[in-house]
Amino acid sequence: MSRRIFKIVIAISILIGIYLYTIRETHTNSFLIISSSITFLILSFGIHGLIAHSLRPKSKGDLIAYPLLMWMLWAVLFLLFVFFVIPIFCPDFLLN
Repeated sequence: MSRRIFKIVIAISILIGIYLYTIRETHTNSFLIISSSITFLILSFGIHGLIAHSLRPKSKGDLIAYPLLMWMLWAVLFLLFVFFVIPIFCPDFLLN
């Protein structure tokens, strides 16, 4: 049941991202940065929850590298967000 909820959260965040992409011309850069950041956090929450609930509790407890791998995954997602997603939403963000 929890994996289904996290899949729904991921789908909702992707749909919100697509919606924000289609209306990006009508809003300010501040609104787009804040709303896309919240959408990123929802997507990150869904991905981490899906991965965490896909592992068996016994194997997750024995993995010492599990927290490090989750942190590295979040760091990669954040870098993709900063260097690829934000420039798509606000191409002139650095010029302001």
